[in-house]
Amino acid sequence: MLRFLLCSLLGFLSVVGWAQEPDLPPDFRQHALTQFNANLLNATYVSDWNNPNSFTIWTRWQWQSIDGDPTTIFANYSHQINTTSAVAVGFLQHNTGIFLNTGANLNYVHTFTLDEGVELLAGMNLFAFQNTLADDRFVPDKDIDLPELQSRKDFILQFSPAVRLNVNQFSVGLAFENGFGFNLSESQDSLENFQIVTGTLSNDFNVGLFPAWGTSFVRPLVYVKSIADMDTQFGLNTLLSTPKFWVQGGYNSFYGASGGVGVTIANTFSIGGLMEFGTDADLSGENSTIELVASYQFGRTDNRAKVVGFDIEKDIALAKERMEEESRMQELKEQEAIKKEEAQKKLFREEQRAKDSIAQAQLAALRLREQKQKDSLAKLQTQEVELRPNERYEEVAKAEGLEPGFYLIANVFGTKKYYESFMLSLKARGLNPGSFYRDTNKFNYVYLQRYDTMEEARKARDSRYGGKYTEKTWIFRVRGN
Repeated sequence: MLRFLLCSLLGFLSVVGWAQEPDLPPDFRQHALTQFNANLLNATYVSDWNNPNSFTIWTRWQWQSIDGDPTTIFANYSHQINTTSAVAVGFLQHNTGIFLNTGANLNYVHTFTLDEGVELLAGMNLFAFQNTLADDRFVPDKDIDLPELQSRKDFILQFSPAVRLNVNQFSVGLAFENGFGFNLSESQDSLENFQIVTGTLSNDFNVGLFPAWGTSFVRPLVYVKSIADMDTQFGLNTLLSTPKFWVQGGYNSFYGASGGVGVTIANTFSIGGLMEFGTDADLSGENSTIELVASYQFGRTDNRAKVVGFDIEKDIALAKERMEEESRMQELKEQEAIKKEEAQKKLFREEQRAKDSIAQAQLAALRLREQKQKDSLAKLQTQEVELRPNERYEEVAKAEGLEPGFYLIANVFGTKKYYESFMLSLKARGLNPGSFYRDTNKFNYVYLQRYDTMEEARKARDSRYGGKYTEKTWIFRVRGN
């Protein structure tokens, strides 16, 4: 009852004093967050959209006035624990126009693998904030004693759960911005729970822009947000993201159209801005809204020593350069081998005239064996591989001491003791693993078996190595030796 009377009084005063201000929804107004700090939109986005490990500051100035208008500030550090879980901790200050919420945010998300390319993510945002009046101008006369307005400071715990289903690069999510909460202050006023619900649909499309930079993608996002006692918001955001810059545009049924750009410097520091232009009749007299974001990336965690497979955007360009260089070296060696073989054939023809039929038969048999070996190697080298979506795969032109073929990789280690421990654990399970060391990246690769074709390797991977190894595996190919 106290909260109802307080809000009624504040609403009356705001209408009398600021009749020109529109009725602003109480949500975080975070609908344009698709590149950084997206866990404010849906708690599960901290695992991938936040680009951990990074520290990001985002602020939104409603109506483009820094002093006096509703403002949101969200500073957040995101950290990838492992391939299945991530956490974030941050500071949030949110001005609803009537109340000012200032406090901390704690986030956790866990990923459950349901099938190949199918994941279920469950996450939670925990907010702990102090709720006070946003502006003392709501008190019309300082001589009037209104302690409820002047000294009210509620401390609130609010839980915001969210889930998301990923099928390859398509995802559908559901988030409860004010799922359930507790007022821990002396007033202990009850809170309205599950009043702000957001549903999202998105899909990432890889694009071939600037391949030397790494992976670029387009991410369209459709969302619907239900807010109690207000019109349901719906909108569309589209993001083009590259390792060097990003561009985004969108539309919200209440706040209007928006557009933003940003750049990334040295793969570590990003800065960008966005403007939103109100199209709703209630916003016709308002200026545009602005958002600013700055992010610092502390470097990707090198999961190659911990998990099966890896996909690091920065390594893609380097891998292509290495493959091209190895291909050129291989071509020079083949030309030298051809010249040498031609000289040997000429000498062999001169010597052959002096040999008897037995020697000729032995030579013919030797040639036949050599030809079969060459044909077998050529067939293996010329196999073309068409990658499936999200398939873990790496290919090199050659590897010293390795027979050409397709290797089913169980793990990759940069530390010797972890590598030796993992090998012992596989042997204890009755497996007979192999391994090799690559000088190019200083890592030990542990494989379960070598195969002659990609189909055989895929079959072993998809069947979890015949049910004998249930963890994820990926495929490493050697074209020649």
